[in-house]
Amino acid sequence: MLVLVNFPAPPEIRSLSPFCYKAEALLALAGCDYRLEPTTDLAALPHGKVPVLRDGDLVIPDSSLIQRHLERHHGLAIDDALTGVELAMSEAFRRMVEEHLRWTMVHARWIDPAGEGMMLSTALAGVPEEMRRDVFMGLRENIRKTLHAQGIGRHAPEEIYAFGCTALDAIAAFLDDKPFFMGDRPTTVDTSIVGVVLNILASDVDTPLMRHAAAIPTLADYALRFERTVFGPAARIPATLRGEQAA
Repeated sequence: MLVLVNFPAPPEIRSLSPFCYKAEALLALAGCDYRLEPTTDLAALPHGKVPVLRDGDLVIPDSSLIQRHLERHHGLAIDDALTGVELAMSEAFRRMVEEHLRWTMVHARWIDPAGEGMMLSTALAGVPEEMRRDVFMGLRENIRKTLHAQGIGRHAPEEIYAFGCTALDAIAAFLDDKPFFMGDRPTTVDTSIVGVVLNILASDVDTPLMRHAAAIPTLADYALRFERTVFGPAARIPATLRGEQAA
């Protein structure tokens, strides 16, 4: 059985990490038998991050490498019907979401004061309470430096959120009334987009990014439809989206 090493997850969302969400969705879409192995000991992992897939003696880090492994060795073929242009479009949106929109979500969670309570109670829930805030402040400073090096952290908060809202608008415009991003069936780009969009929608952090996403019903319908289609009875519906109906 394949083993997906990921972060511990709160009950109502599959993973706080969009990349861990992506990797698990790819496993489900490939029809693989797998189990989850949560960890917070990132120092013991290749590249010091999750997700990591263990397949026998093979250890595959990074969600994109996991996708490639599943395509080569476990029958993941959900992109096979896409044209060259559709594959190129998928890759462009994937990069926008993973390398741009995700960073605005990181800012909302770790830098914006509004995100502190959520991160203390979710991402750092396993840290002893007396140490939790000190750990949070250390992580916040490291993430601030990362965002500055990446570039988005050099902007004012309102500009950062404007970038994220523009990306959400682009996703909604391209999705339009399609069930999934490239048509009637999920493809690999959906795993990247939903991993980020669902994390934004599931947040109870009151930021312009969350409010903008919540004001676009298409996004909630899409994320819930994907979760229910891919994971079936095991779908996890965040409390913020209870009552929403997938089209």
